[in-house]
Amino acid sequence: MEIFQFLEKALYLLSKLFFYPVIICLFILLGYVFVAIGGFAKEAYIRWRHPGHYIKPFLTALQTERESTLEDEYEAYLDNILIESKKKNNYKLSAARYCVKMGPTLGLIGTLTPMANALAGLSTGDLSALSGQMISAFSTTVLGLIVGGIAFTLAHVQLKWQHQDELILNNEADRQFFKFKKRVLHEAE
Repeated sequence: MEIFQFLEKALYLLSKLFFYPVIICLFILLGYVFVAIGGFAKEAYIRWRHPGHYIKPFLTALQTERESTLEDEYEAYLDNILIESKKKNNYKLSAARYCVKMGPTLGLIGTLTPMANALAGLSTGDLSALSGQMISAFSTTVLGLIVGGIAFTLAHVQLKWQHQDELILNNEADRQFFKFKKRVLHEAE
């Protein structure tokens, strides 16, 4: 019986130990989300004022004439440019996806941790301790959901932009490949 009481106390102390680091992480994620909103607004403005700005280097690379006469080599060259574009886009989305998952997770951890103290206060009839702990608990939930919701919105719109860019680049790669094949056939004649 004493072992179970010891384990319960150890779990309680561990969960209490992680409460403040969880809150700190939530504030760090919230700060990141505010910075990401600024970056998102900048990208939206640039996309509005200068359509194609973010894909211009890749379009230029796709439109550069290559002296290759091997079809497989040229196709690999075009595929490599498309892969580099996707890598750049995936890197942009990875932090937002992390916030989408971790914001609510940390909010839940921050909710459940003070609930133990709140329930202990309820059992002893200390309603002021109960209300104080419940405020902390639900504040972390709200903060985690705000972080996750904003990050999800940013990621969703950025993903839409990236799909549009990818479509333009794929079409240009196809156009350049058919142009290459036509040139090779013309040279073979």
